[in-house]
Amino acid sequence: LDWRALDDTSLLDRLRGAGIAGLGGAAFPTAGKLALARASAVTHLILNGAECAPWICCDDALMQARAADVVLGAQVMLATCGATRCTIALEDDKPEAAAALAAAIAAARDDRLELVALPAVYPLGAERQLIDAVTGREVPHDALPPAIGVVCQNVGTAAEIHRAVERG
Repeated sequence: LDWRALDDTSLLDRLRGAGIAGLGGAAFPTAGKLALARASAVTHLILNGAECAPWICCDDALMQARAADVVLGAQVMLATCGATRCTIALEDDKPEAAAALAAAIAAARDDRLELVALPAVYPLGAERQLIDAVTGREVPHDALPPAIGVVCQNVGTAAEIHRAVERG
């Protein structure tokens, strides 16, 4: 399947049918979150590769082993949510993951994608703290990230989105 030939509604239906849910901890249905982002006219997708607590390393391992899947998942999410740019954020103590992602981004040749290494400070991996660190904007306490033009997803979610649309 060439997912690039599908419109955003078809892509969202495919994600919904695959049962993709956020892998960052909250398990919010991904298709719903991306549809809300599109309806809110978000401009910025942030992929969270910054693990929230010390000693957690599953995202680090994923980014090293499946960096291309993370990048391709980001491209699918850009198509579904309508954002014009994507920042993949990880902590600066993950040099192998950063190198793998940088190579995958270069191979994708997509200038909408950028990689940012942030200080490894707890609890930077929490969604609101990460959004502030990446954008310099604070999500109001009574609002969701789309209110400031941002949608945030986990790198694991991105990798599984790629798997769902490319391989079914």
